[in-house]
Amino acid sequence: MIYSTGMGQRKWIRIGSAIGTGVAVVALFLVFVFAVRWFRADTSEQDNPKIDSIADVLTPDPISQAVIESAIDTESRIASLYLRGTGEMIGEAKRGEKDGVFYVELKTRLPEIDREKTYYQVWFLRKIPYDFFSAGEMITNDDGDFVLEWVAPDAKDYRTYTQIIITVNQYEGSSDPGAHLVEGEFGS
Repeated sequence: MIYSTGMGQRKWIRIGSAIGTGVAVVALFLVFVFAVRWFRADTSEQDNPKIDSIADVLTPDPISQAVIESAIDTESRIASLYLRGTGEMIGEAKRGEKDGVFYVELKTRLPEIDREKTYYQVWFLRKIPYDFFSAGEMITNDDGDFVLEWVAPDAKDYRTYTQIIITVNQYEGSSDPGAHLVEGEFGS
């Protein structure tokens, strides 16, 4: 006796597979929709507090300020200045207070430049929180050394600006810092 399955039974197997696949696809689609809604849902104010100003993020709190002050040497008075390419020491900077006003004096032996087109500019940099400003253009003294005497324009504490950078800038170029030529740091 030979048993064979009929055409009707194969048809039901195909229909059952198609229905099972369709149910699986619908179930996966519903899981996807709920996952997207959950992902895009607003978080509560507790989980994601609002910050009023970017200054609040950049201003250190008392604890981090204490860590910053212990990590940065604000008491050093002399910084050696090094030529960036060779590491050769080419000058020094001194800082302090005269009559209650902060000052910095720099004296370096820099290569001669075309003074009609280019100039050396001094920048003071603070690493934490990051900030920098130009102290001005260097001039030459009677000995041919490039010098700068900078006096603080206000009562602000500039001791945290420990890094010195000297750049070569173009008179007709951007006012941003030019190519770094010399670097130095108080306390290193």
